[in-house]
Amino acid sequence: MKIHEKKLTGIAILLVLTLVLAAGAYLIYRAWDYWSADQTYADMGRSSVRKVKMTEKADKNSEAMFFDGAENTGEVGDALGPLKASSGDKEGHESDDEDFAANYIEGAAIPDRPVIDWDELTKSGRDIVAWLDIPALGIAYPVVRGDDNEFYLHHLPNGEYKNAGSLFMETANSPDLTDINTVIYGHNMDNGSMFGKFRSMTVDDYSRQPFLWLCTREKACLYAMISLHISHVDDESYTLFESTGRAPAANGAGTCLFDSADSTVTGWIFDENRRSYINMPIPKSALIRIVTLSTCASLSDERRVLQAILVREVKNTVERNEGQIK
Repeated sequence: MKIHEKKLTGIAILLVLTLVLAAGAYLIYRAWDYWSADQTYADMGRSSVRKVKMTEKADKNSEAMFFDGAENTGEVGDALGPLKASSGDKEGHESDDEDFAANYIEGAAIPDRPVIDWDELTKSGRDIVAWLDIPALGIAYPVVRGDDNEFYLHHLPNGEYKNAGSLFMETANSPDLTDINTVIYGHNMDNGSMFGKFRSMTVDDYSRQPFLWLCTREKACLYAMISLHISHVDDESYTLFESTGRAPAANGAGTCLFDSADSTVTGWIFDENRRSYINMPIPKSALIRIVTLSTCASLSDERRVLQAILVREVKNTVERNEGQIK
């Protein structure tokens, strides 16, 4: 009997040790998987992206198209007031109004603009359509658009399988960012990568830098954050409107001003803004295009959503010179 008990005890200990080793191996694998994905994305950034001031041109042919229109005097501005940040005061810029206008919007300093070597970046994946930069959260990644909304959940832009996957655009969206609502998905990673920092974003992060950049080969789009909230997987945050938002505007910029757009769209934007658990005023000079960044939340049918509204565009005419970005 004692021998039998000893055998059972030995088997139990062996099983426990096997489980412990397996769990340890899994944790090591997951840490390596996260680290290697982070390194791949970091390499993409180092080889393909640099930052410039708004007043600095990427090359002598770059043409800035500022769609930062005159301030509205109607419902939008009166209801929500101007965008404000803890930095970006006009003091010290009184003698250079043009420089101030180019580098600030309603008192908030515009972050440095990413300039992309698209030939180099797309070597890492033929489905890369954009580059996302959120300075307040230290988020900077390529955005892909695949044939479906499944493949890039767990594949890098180069097709390599990784748990972190890629940031990917809703396949129903146009890759040129002309839709009223462009939706981009990304994982809520344990190590804070991808969209993992959404869960810890604070009002101080927003106040420090309320803008984000979304860049394509043709243009760099500056957005102001207007909402951070929890959504259901099927709720109105993911509404895709039929109109592309390219109707002529009062300032002739070719993009609908927020206060001149369809009331259904503006009502939807106000509703999304009111859902935010961080106060993010809609800028008076906002334009009628939104980017919705979506990641997982605590419950399986919930998503944490960060939304931003277009305030400015810069046309890209960057050329390559001996493999370098001009």
